[in-house]
Amino acid sequence: MPYTIGHPVQSPADFYGRQRQIAQLFEIIGGAHPQSVNIIGLPRSGKTSFLRHIAHPTVMVRHVRHPERMVMVYVDMTSCKTPGQFYYRILTQLKMSLGQVHTGFLWKESPPEQTSIYDVEAFLCHFPLHRIVLLLDDFDALHTEAFDRHFLTELRAMTSVNDYDLVCVTTALMALYNLGSRLGVPATSPFFNIFSPTPLYLAGLETAVIPPLITHPALQVGAPFSATDVQQIQRLAGTLPFLLQLTAARWLYHKRLDGMPNAGAVQTQLVAELSPWFSQWWAHFDPCQRQILAELVAAPVTSPAPFSPFTLAEAERRLRQFGLVVDRGRQVVVNGHIFTTWIRQHTAVPLPETTEVIRDTAVIPAFSNI
Repeated sequence: MPYTIGHPVQSPADFYGRQRQIAQLFEIIGGAHPQSVNIIGLPRSGKTSFLRHIAHPTVMVRHVRHPERMVMVYVDMTSCKTPGQFYYRILTQLKMSLGQVHTGFLWKESPPEQTSIYDVEAFLCHFPLHRIVLLLDDFDALHTEAFDRHFLTELRAMTSVNDYDLVCVTTALMALYNLGSRLGVPATSPFFNIFSPTPLYLAGLETAVIPPLITHPALQVGAPFSATDVQQIQRLAGTLPFLLQLTAARWLYHKRLDGMPNAGAVQTQLVAELSPWFSQWWAHFDPCQRQILAELVAAPVTSPAPFSPFTLAEAERRLRQFGLVVDRGRQVVVNGHIFTTWIRQHTAVPLPETTEVIRDTAVIPAFSNI
């Protein structure tokens, strides 16, 4: 299968778009006075691929003056059940990147499950000229009792010392203030001060990179797409990379099997196949966001709640930031016919409510795709 579906993009050659977000990220973490950054996006929006991409040496060398002094450390937070596991993973990767060092007689390294911030700091103090970038994927997975406000305090402390240079790049579904409130951290906590006030949102891809994303993988297997194929795929998928990859892969399968894919059949198949993902997205929306989506697809809304103009504007802004609604001429539309069809089919069926809705007051990023 020439398309990247279901797992992170590994090669920079297979990564398309996001150039403005990449440039902005390196501007924030690569300067003389760096800050940490929070990257926000829906599940399947490409957050892990984004982290893998920026950590690749060929990408770093284009954006960092001294890439040999920048060390990227990737940690999947869903795999860390305790702070000890978290620090052990960081320390292990640091040793792989920087080599073994003796921390001296005053500090004896802890056993793996008991690794602490002090083990990491004792190691990092030997590398004051390097900038350590912690890539903390799915940071909002910190839901076990072991991770509390004291853990966030330790993270802040690691970015504030003078003996070494460290910043964090986190990915999440929500703004950090939402996560902090869940862990008992007040909005006035100094933890939030280490982050750039402008998070990066991963919405849809730039229009210019969509045709290459669709056509290049097909060419690699000797099955060129026509301009009509590209247009049909983009009409179905919209601009979200996961939907584009999956739709193009399904289109290629039918093109090889039948010669001429049936757009309606492909759409019906993918609406059913992607329903679990769409349901997951929908569960994170608040009632106002759901009403906007339902009205955009002309679905009947039973007893619409009386939302104020400000609430409606904020809800639409959030949907834009996630790439779920886009401008088409002077109209605002749902991004892609597949998601549009799913909304039309499911808005009449009440879905489970959730208290973990996408609702925050984060600042609109300067380089977001809105």
